[in-house]
Amino acid sequence: MDLTLSVVVSSLLLLFILAVVIISYKTSPPGPWGLPLIGHLHLLARMPLHRALQSMSQKHGPIVSLSLGMRPAILISAPALARELFTSQDVNFPSKPYTSVSEHIGYNFRSIGTAPYGEYYSSIRKLCLTELFTARNIDSFSWIRREELSHLLSAILSRASHGQALDLRKTLSVFTFNSITGALMSKRYLSHDTGAASSKEAMEFKNWLIEVLQLVMEPSLSNFVPWYLRWLDWKTPGLRRLHAKLDKFLQMVVEEHKKSTREQKDFLDILLKAFGEEEAYAKANLLDLMVAGTETSVTGTEWLMAAVIQEPRILKKAQQELHDAVGNRRMVQESDLSKLGYLDAIIKESLRRYPIVPIYIRECQGQASKLGGYDVPKGTIVIVNSWALGMDPVVWENPTQFLPERFLASSIDIKGQDFELLPFGSGRRRCPGMPLGLRTMKLLVANLIHGFDWSVEPGKIQSMEDCFKSTCIMKHPLRPVVTPRLHKDAYTTQIHDFFI
Repeated sequence: MDLTLSVVVSSLLLLFILAVVIISYKTSPPGPWGLPLIGHLHLLARMPLHRALQSMSQKHGPIVSLSLGMRPAILISAPALARELFTSQDVNFPSKPYTSVSEHIGYNFRSIGTAPYGEYYSSIRKLCLTELFTARNIDSFSWIRREELSHLLSAILSRASHGQALDLRKTLSVFTFNSITGALMSKRYLSHDTGAASSKEAMEFKNWLIEVLQLVMEPSLSNFVPWYLRWLDWKTPGLRRLHAKLDKFLQMVVEEHKKSTREQKDFLDILLKAFGEEEAYAKANLLDLMVAGTETSVTGTEWLMAAVIQEPRILKKAQQELHDAVGNRRMVQESDLSKLGYLDAIIKESLRRYPIVPIYIRECQGQASKLGGYDVPKGTIVIVNSWALGMDPVVWENPTQFLPERFLASSIDIKGQDFELLPFGSGRRRCPGMPLGLRTMKLLVANLIHGFDWSVEPGKIQSMEDCFKSTCIMKHPLRPVVTPRLHKDAYTTQIHDFFI
């Protein structure tokens, strides 16, 4: 009797477990088989992350179930699903998942890029939209962009006169770093002549920022386990040491600002005024803006220039538009940018074909939700493959081809409302620095294309292979040969007198 009862109970328990598994399988998206503990992490290490994710979507569909270690996840790679996530379901996915870098480098989630959605996040986002990144404030720092652009063009002209190939990434990094630090904290640290910083502390700070960018995408145990196992992460002490060094430098900048008598207020002044004695919040957001702004501008510009060098027809067409708008005796001003429709199309096409940020990540918070008709339990990570959206052959004809003309008669924009193309994200966490980023990139690219002819080094082939670090960068840096193409006046009096 006892044996019979045990068999019955065991059978019923097995049937119950099978029923739960079957129901769960039917209400969850399809996906590949995972391994114990690591889930599908081994499948994501075989190629650049965005390409590995696209491979999964091509096999399993536009919505895929994954396990990132011990964290459940869902991958989406279709515009309709991105629209659902960022509009009707945005309220259920307002935050990013935990990362050890966000906690230990990001001042315990105090920056706009790392803060969970809530009252604080709403307040700092409002500050960005109404004070930091307004058109008026961006205009007020145009003199910094003009000055740094003059230094950049002079450096390129010098290398061109010696017949040297240009290390474009390094040259752009100096321009971007100085432009960002100028607007954020009224500092100019780097020299185009040597690439060196004005002080040992500034050089160390730049190197630390590079280290942060590398750490963002490095696998870390605490990102893939429940909160109660994060103490096992052996990388945490190193993150805390790096944070201490960054904080020391930023505190020095804050103290200098508090003593300053400058009339024009920079971004740090606005942050210090907003947070008062809570200086950690100001430093967190200052660091966040530095990390986000420096890498993205360089990456986007390098990809665009590589693309137009590969397509001489596009380069010549852009140069003709610039000649018609500006002439050949001066460089491009910000007031000229509204006349450059074809250049706008080139920028959109570059952001489609070579998105700077190829994936966006959110987390299901609060109550369980649904996406694409499937259940999404609380705590699930949702990955949006932005790169795959821009390469979808259902949406884009000949998606691998670089063709700016596709945007000349298209209403698709890049500001987060057209879900076929999301270079700056969408929803509550869309990039607030987009207006400044676009303005800077367009001014920079316009002058590079207008001022010089560009070509690949003789006897060499430029690889367009990508590599996903903190952003999707060129695996092999662009080293073009540049030749001045304007009247000499544009490079003598114009570069300095016109810009400064």
